[in-house]
Amino acid sequence: MDEKLKDSQKQVLLMTDAANPQALKAVTGQDTNGNPRTINPAGANIADFLTVDKNGNALENFFKKFLEQTKIPAHTGFFLMTQNVLEKIIGMQPINTKTLEPYRIDPQKFLDPRQKQMKEQKTDGAALAQRKDFQPIDENKINWQQVANMGVNRQALEDAGQLKAMLYGHKSPALNPLTFTLEGITFDMQARLSLKEMPDGTYNIQPHSYLRAPDMDRPFLGAMLSANDKGNLLASGNAGRVIELEPTPGQKIPALVSLDKITNRLEAVPVDKLNIPQSLKGVEFTPEQVKDLREGKVILVEGMTTKKSQETDNPKKFDAYIQFNASKGSFDFSYGGLERKNNQQDNQQQQQGQANESSNIRIPQKLLGVELTPKQQEDLRGDKTIYVKGMVKDGQDQPFNAYVKINHGEGKLDFYKFNPDKAKKQGAETTPANESKTQVSVNSEGKTNEATKKVNEPLKQGQSQPTGNQHKQMNKGKDMRM
Repeated sequence: MDEKLKDSQKQVLLMTDAANPQALKAVTGQDTNGNPRTINPAGANIADFLTVDKNGNALENFFKKFLEQTKIPAHTGFFLMTQNVLEKIIGMQPINTKTLEPYRIDPQKFLDPRQKQMKEQKTDGAALAQRKDFQPIDENKINWQQVANMGVNRQALEDAGQLKAMLYGHKSPALNPLTFTLEGITFDMQARLSLKEMPDGTYNIQPHSYLRAPDMDRPFLGAMLSANDKGNLLASGNAGRVIELEPTPGQKIPALVSLDKITNRLEAVPVDKLNIPQSLKGVEFTPEQVKDLREGKVILVEGMTTKKSQETDNPKKFDAYIQFNASKGSFDFSYGGLERKNNQQDNQQQQQGQANESSNIRIPQKLLGVELTPKQQEDLRGDKTIYVKGMVKDGQDQPFNAYVKINHGEGKLDFYKFNPDKAKKQGAETTPANESKTQVSVNSEGKTNEATKKVNEPLKQGQSQPTGNQHKQMNKGKDMRM
């Protein structure tokens, strides 16, 4: 493999495809659709091969037609080498794909820069159109025999709702058990599934195998991840910056890297292939926001409209942090640290209407023996919580204090020991009023202190010591025990 290729030498074009990457094929030409015509190079006549001169434009014409009219399957490779090199490689059976890497070529590099720019603009435009009016994949184009050969049951995919996601270009939402045979050996594995378009227009199942744990200590496509990258990937699923990958020596590809948290595998999208829309849920991105998204950063987007309320008279707004996820091919939404109002004012007005019209709840002037002030009545009508002291239930003589709020669902007033509107951290509780602390502790929570531990009846509001009668009952009980 130490042969030096000279510009004056004629070279041959070869390729491999995703179906069988070890099967090297010689390109002989193209059909009318731009698809390569190929033959097995072993024992074939060199005159049948597509021979090119590096100084000519044969490759430019070939790849121009190929890229304009066909879609390159994932992992397809093109290779350019002399006949002597080809003969040496053919003599190696089976062919080691690493042996071919020094001769790999990038079709894009053979296009005129203006044609390349037009190609990229065309691709971006098509992607935008696809997002706006995406048509699901036709089930009849799926190679169901290949699916069955991998041990996947079509009906099971449909029943679990996984096939629908795959038809819309996504990976299956869950792992699936696969069984396949390679060189007489049967393998079992767990994998997410997606559909990959083949050169003939059909679709094959592409597995995304499961790893027990993410492997971030070895190079990912030629790039080592920093400690900060690893921390971001484990926390949010995204590296949060552009990482320069080097899948083949000398081939630098800036990309965003994310972690598929179901398979534990890293995935990447080249920055030049990113399709960032101009708006999201009714909010136009600023140029700075688009730039940050393309760099893998998190941005705050305010005033977005929920999907279900977009066509209604009362659209609901929300704020969120968003970040592009290379594994999903879409945005991640997060809400940590946001003080979201979510159209609070409109919701309060709606709840007022429910209280006064649909729920038809009457706001009393007197509540369990306590006259409500005009402000308390108005607060209840405004769906606010009020605090009422000294209320007495029918048939009872012990007054109690409580927070009161309208329950729209059941059309009544609810009573609370703690303020239901007070913002609380998870697990924290709101304390009752000072004058009722002992009463609540003894009557409601079963607690005692030294002064009240012998009292067998409920304490009154503000009471922290036994009454005279309770002292007598305590002493009487003591004498009986003696």
